[in-house]
Amino acid sequence: MTTTTTTTRVSLRDLNEAAFRALVAHGASHGEARAAARMVLQAELTGGGGLSALRDDLAAQPWSRTAVEIVDVADESDAQGEAVELRSQGGNRLLREAPLAVELVTSGGDERIVEVQCAVAGTSLLDAALLEAARVTKTAVAVVIGSATERDGAGRSVTQPSAQVRLARPDGSLGVGTVSHLPSGRVAPTVQGEGVVALRDVEGLGELDLSWTSADELAQARAKAAAVGVTVDARAWDSVYAASRRYLVPD
Repeated sequence: MTTTTTTTRVSLRDLNEAAFRALVAHGASHGEARAAARMVLQAELTGGGGLSALRDDLAAQPWSRTAVEIVDVADESDAQGEAVELRSQGGNRLLREAPLAVELVTSGGDERIVEVQCAVAGTSLLDAALLEAARVTKTAVAVVIGSATERDGAGRSVTQPSAQVRLARPDGSLGVGTVSHLPSGRVAPTVQGEGVVALRDVEGLGELDLSWTSADELAQARAKAAAVGVTVDARAWDSVYAASRRYLVPD
C-alpha cells in the first residue's frame, strides 16, 4: 500500500511563528521556543521533516521545566578525552537539548563528546545549531547519529560502527553522509527504541564520506523560500498551526 503525502506551501515567517507559538503553548520557555523554531525552519530548508518532528514532540507530554543534568560518563565508557551525557528528568527532547549539546561540545575542545539519548527522527533538525556553532567557534562541528542496539560485555549499548553524520564548517557549508567508524569505547545507557546522538568536533571521527552543500547554495535555498515559501507536509502543518493557536500571550 502506497502512502501519499499531501503538501502545502507556507511562508518562512508563518512557519517560524507557528513553531514558536506552539512550543510556548506546550510549556517551552521563550528562549527554548525560539531556538527550537529555528531548528524546525532550517530542517525544512535543508532536509525536510522539521514540522513532522515538531508535531511528534507536541504529541508527547508538555515540556518539563526541570533542569538538564550534565553527567560525566568518561569513566563509564573508558573513552579517550572528556565525555558527558545530557539527562533530563522530564525526558530528553532533541529540540530542547540540541542547542545546549552543541554549546557544550564547542566549548570543550577537540576531545569533548556530548551524548543525548533521544529519538533521532528528523536528523536535519540539528543543522541550524551546527551551522551557528561552526560560525561562532570557527571550527568544524559534527553530529553523529547511531542506533543503540549492540551491547558490550557489561551489558551496555554500543553505538554502531557505521553511523550517519552531519557536519558544519566555518565557511557555512554543510556535509551529510556516513562516518566509517566512531572512536573506540563510546558507550551509552540503553534506551529502548531510541538512539545515541553524539555531538563533537570533527577530529577523531575517521574517514568521512559526505555530500556537501555550500554556503551559497544554502543561502539561495533560503532566499527562494523567502520569496515563494517552503513546501511542507500539510498534515504536520495543520497540526502545528492548530497547536500554535493556543498561544494567547503577545510577544
